[in-house]
Amino acid sequence: MSETTPVDQATVADATALAELIVSQPLLNDGRVETRFIFRTIEPLRGEFPAYFEVYASGGVYGDMAQADSRLPSLLPGETYLLFLIVQNATLRFMDGPTGAADPETVDIDMIRETCSTLTAEVDLAAYEREPFAVQFTVTSSGLLDSNGFRRFTLPDRGEAIPVIADVSTLPNNITEAQAITALNNALDAWAAVSSLQFDYQGTEVFSQSADDFESEDGLVIRVQMHDDFQRISDNSSTLGFGGAGFTIKSGGGGTVNGNPFNRINYGYVVLNHPKPSLSDPETLEEVLTHEIGHVLGLAHSSEDGSESDTLLAEAIMYFRARGDDRGATLNAYDISTILKAHPLDTPPYGFDRSLIAVTSPTGTLSNPDVNQVTLIGFDQQSGTNLTLQQDSATSNNGVFALSNGVLTYTPSGFFGDADTGGFFDRFEGRFSDGTNLSPFFEVEVTGFRSDSRPFGAPDGIPDSWVVTFFGSANGASANDDSDFDGFDNKTEFSLGTDPTDPASRFAVTDFTESSLEWNTQQGDVYSVESSSNLVDWSALDVITEDSDDGVMSTTDLPASIPGSPLFFRVIRVD
Repeated sequence: MSETTPVDQATVADATALAELIVSQPLLNDGRVETRFIFRTIEPLRGEFPAYFEVYASGGVYGDMAQADSRLPSLLPGETYLLFLIVQNATLRFMDGPTGAADPETVDIDMIRETCSTLTAEVDLAAYEREPFAVQFTVTSSGLLDSNGFRRFTLPDRGEAIPVIADVSTLPNNITEAQAITALNNALDAWAAVSSLQFDYQGTEVFSQSADDFESEDGLVIRVQMHDDFQRISDNSSTLGFGGAGFTIKSGGGGTVNGNPFNRINYGYVVLNHPKPSLSDPETLEEVLTHEIGHVLGLAHSSEDGSESDTLLAEAIMYFRARGDDRGATLNAYDISTILKAHPLDTPPYGFDRSLIAVTSPTGTLSNPDVNQVTLIGFDQQSGTNLTLQQDSATSNNGVFALSNGVLTYTPSGFFGDADTGGFFDRFEGRFSDGTNLSPFFEVEVTGFRSDSRPFGAPDGIPDSWVVTFFGSANGASANDDSDFDGFDNKTEFSLGTDPTDPASRFAVTDFTESSLEWNTQQGDVYSVESSSNLVDWSALDVITEDSDDGVMSTTDLPASIPGSPLFFRVIRVD
């Protein structure tokens, strides 16, 4: 509680200004929760103010920690406030707590202006300058960004590369397109060389908007914009660029690494402040790109202390300032140990989302109950399929799931006619463990029901509609019949999605070249592409899930065989 008037505050404060709140961010400081506010200067009244600056206050909500403090003002982004500020413990804070940020409409601003005009400027606030885009890139004990949880890409867990596209329509002065692309690829290679990360540079494209304005539905890709033509960075800012990522907030949705759950990154972006003279040097450009891509990958700053005495932190590529000393894309031990916390060489396992159309019968039982089963197999680049499966959740809206030895059985709660949904009737969620890391969550969704009424004979798990389509009536054939004499009974043909009346319709490779295979598929199934040099020992090259319903799938970039040493390939359908 304070009896100080606004004029008194202006007289005593170290600095006074009208400023717009851009964003507030809770953080942890020595075990205590604080909130950092980023303001944009509208009118300096006392003191030297940069375009953007930061102010701290005790209290806030950080993760599952909450700290109430009377010194914490309640402020809204986009609103303008009259600020009375003091320098305390090397940080800028609100004078008299919440009353240090007043609504200008409740104060005689002209009187404040007049009072400040008679006072000398107490402090230069340049040391408290903060570019608003950098607010999320603070220093953390882990070295990882932890706003709403850690984050990471999951594609490399499956041995797949993250696509990268560059916009080079505008470049820093004296930088050629070839130099910019070389700098970008060197930056990507630096992170990939020390971790499990893989990148696929896919060329250039002119972006129609700032790289950070694209949404997740535009696809998992990192967009690197070598310019700021869309003016995301203020003209008088010292910022050389910013980078970040969009991610899904679900703890563990991006896998769990050494006990730390991660969110899944959906897309990344980098924007460079191309007019900055320092970016005209190719080595500095490379250094800045490496730093900003580090932010995309989920890394925080190693330090934001301008006089950092810890050499390991000060020499890290993730230090908050560019050095411009020709280091280029050089990572030090701090950078390497930090990226390995999110993307270790021992990658987490992975599984695939699956779908199931359940078959129901009036009797409640099927002679082939396995038609309502899915075999859940996880994969790991280091340990193969030697994994432990755990169930995390399951709904029971229209039936129940039962998991046994990796086989998930769904038992409908009654007899349902043919029905489909744009969502799901029931859903199972689980993860695989390799003993150290957990895979991202995967789901099995019951997306529809098919009835097997079988007017004559016991229901055998083959839906009436399927039998009618190929045989004219619900009693036209049974599950155990091999109607086209191709060696596959009708139950197998139903499972594979093939035509039971056509012996040429079967699960098989339909086309191949020296570097690719193509085969027919069933939506929702998982396929493993394997290779062998002796037709006895096989190893998996790729594991793919079929998301579309076009009935065809292919894989490319098969390894080339060595002359005199034949190499064989096959496709295995994972039940």
